This record gives sequence, structure tokens and C-alpha cells, in this order.
Amino acid sequence: MPVFARARILIHDYCLIPRPAATLEYSGPNPQLAYEHIRKLFGSLFNITEKEVQEREFRWEKVAGGESFHVRFELIKDLDSHTFQDITITIDGTARPSKEFGKEGNLRISFEGKIRTEYPQDTIWQRSLIYEIFRTIYHKVIYQGIRKKYIEECRALLLQFADEMKSFFNILPKM
Repeated sequence: MPVFARARILIHDYCLIPRPAATLEYSGPNPQLAYEHIRKLFGSLFNITEKEVQEREFRWEKVAGGESFHVRFELIKDLDSHTFQDITITIDGTARPSKEFGKEGNLRISFEGKIRTEYPQDTIWQRSLIYEIFRTIYHKVIYQGIRKKYIEECRALLLQFADEMKSFFNILPKM
């Protein structure tokens, strides 16, 4: 979890480079099913529990001719005592009745991932020059490689999530 400190050093990296976020768009049968499928992926793909997921926004409204929905999930996963993974998934869509499929409509899934490392700076020791020298050496020599590994794992996880969603809606390219 994030460090609860009044003062802290925060190092923030996006998992998807060069853009911080990616978007998938879908038009076809049953776009509303993406919500439940993504909730199932929390345990199977992201390997997190329900308490590590927050639904920051949830709107599911009846509109003329169908329904409209907007959901934003935030997933926080501790990686070690200094670093955590912060993934945001946003679902926007519409669904209308269809005789052929039950429902059909449009869906947009946006997602981004961040790796955040926090070093608290609350105590006199943590603000001292000696501590800062040791922290900097530790970070540059040892911890920078660990953070790079975390970023690569996060990137692979988000790309796998994109493939899962494409597969769920049968829009993967034919090989």
C-alpha cells in the first residue's frame, strides 16, 4: 500500500511506454458482459483479492433505447515495502436490445498501469544527509534493477489483459 507519510520521496513510472494508457474498442453483441469478465480477471490474471480492488466510479443507467454504463476500477497491489502497482481500468459502453443477440452495443476499455516507489521522509533520521546518501546508493545500485523488473512485469500483465479482452470478444487477429 502507499506509504502514509507527511513527507515522502515518490518515484513514479508508467508501465506502458510511450503512452501511459491504452484503449480497446468493441462494437457488437453483449458489451455489458465485459464488466463481469474483468471482475473474474482480478483473481485469475492480476492475482489480487477483492480488498485490493476499488470501484471508484459506477454508473449503470437506463437511457432511451437501452442502457449506458461507466465503471472505473483501481487495483493496488503491494510488490514490496516501498513499491506498489497501481492499475486503473475504465469501462464505458452502451447496450440496446437486439433480437439476434439479446443485447448489442459499443464498448471502450481504457487501462493504464503505474509503478510507484515511496520513501518516507518524516523522521529526522530520514531527512538526514547520511540517510539520503545510503538511500541513494541503495536505490541506484540495488533497487533500480528490481524496479525495472516490476515495470516489465506490469507491462506484460497489461498486454495479457488486452489479449484476454480481445479473446473474450473474439476480436484477436487470425494467425
